[in-house]
Amino acid sequence: MSFKQFLLAGAWIASTALYSELSAAEVSARAVPLSTEQARALDVRFGPIAASENLEVGTHARVIFTPDAQYVVAAPYAGMVQRVLVSVGQTVRAGQALAIFVSPQLYEASRALTEANSQARVAQQSLARDKALYDDGIIAASRWEATQARAAEAGAMARARRAELASAGITFTGPGGEAQLMASRGGIVAEVNAIPGMRVDSATPLFKIVDPAALELDMLVGRDVPVPSAGERVTVPQRGASGTVIGVAPSGDGTAGVRVRASLAKRGDLRAGESVGVTLTLRGTGSSGASRVRVPAAALAYVQGSPGVFVATDKGFRFQAVTVDSTDEASAVVRGNLPAGTRVAVSGIGALKGLLAGEQ
Repeated sequence: MSFKQFLLAGAWIASTALYSELSAAEVSARAVPLSTEQARALDVRFGPIAASENLEVGTHARVIFTPDAQYVVAAPYAGMVQRVLVSVGQTVRAGQALAIFVSPQLYEASRALTEANSQARVAQQSLARDKALYDDGIIAASRWEATQARAAEAGAMARARRAELASAGITFTGPGGEAQLMASRGGIVAEVNAIPGMRVDSATPLFKIVDPAALELDMLVGRDVPVPSAGERVTVPQRGASGTVIGVAPSGDGTAGVRVRASLAKRGDLRAGESVGVTLTLRGTGSSGASRVRVPAAALAYVQGSPGVFVATDKGFRFQAVTVDSTDEASAVVRGNLPAGTRVAVSGIGALKGLLAGEQ
């Protein structure tokens, strides 16, 4: 048996005998001496880490529309689409006519509005006349109050009829008073479900209009990527797009991942529906003040089930407990008391665990 094998065997025996009596906090409180000769014999090597203000990690995202980017123009009443005035892919502005729509209910609503406007106008005339009579003392206060009430009721009815037609998105134009179905917002026509002559029920979707610039990023972040926080930066370097994280929620599909949404301050040349590579810029210091750094996966060690790294000291090493944000085959992102310039063990981890237990 070589000297190196002898030391490793002794370290393993010591660790198995004493670890059951130690806590991670007790182990972290001790510094263990390690000479240059011991480190060489045990193949222990330390490497520096670079704690920085920001940590960049890569992942993938799907480009989707924001919740308010799409809206549907539906039939306000049961009726018939007489003509279709737009086609798929056409850009429309707010207030532009999409179709000519006819319906018995629509014309009944128009008649009711005309009647309400007429009654409101007569009520206003009566209000002006009775005001003059009341000021001259010719009519009693009770009649003046009744006239005011009738005028208020007539005005409210006219406003209600106007609101009904406005919510229907209908405008009457032309000498024949054609009823035109209007776009309430501008955008691109994504769907046309109307055919001239087609009879439809009330609330049947006829057109879908989208705002092509209202995009955001949807990311499913797994264990191999640290979970970002709201406000952290997201970029799509190859496409000239950037934004910030606006929300993090459980994925809801039974996996360990989380779903992350990011708004876009710069849209670049992104298009809805495509998948792109993104870079998350994570703050190097978390809310607890602990530095977030990347270390080789081999540097992670577990003492009493608690993760940590072995940090080089002037005369040896000590165990530093950390919180693991994510791991993959090559590296791990951790948070802990690891300032810039700290050197951690990247090989000989088993031997250091044994020496640490033996020292205790």
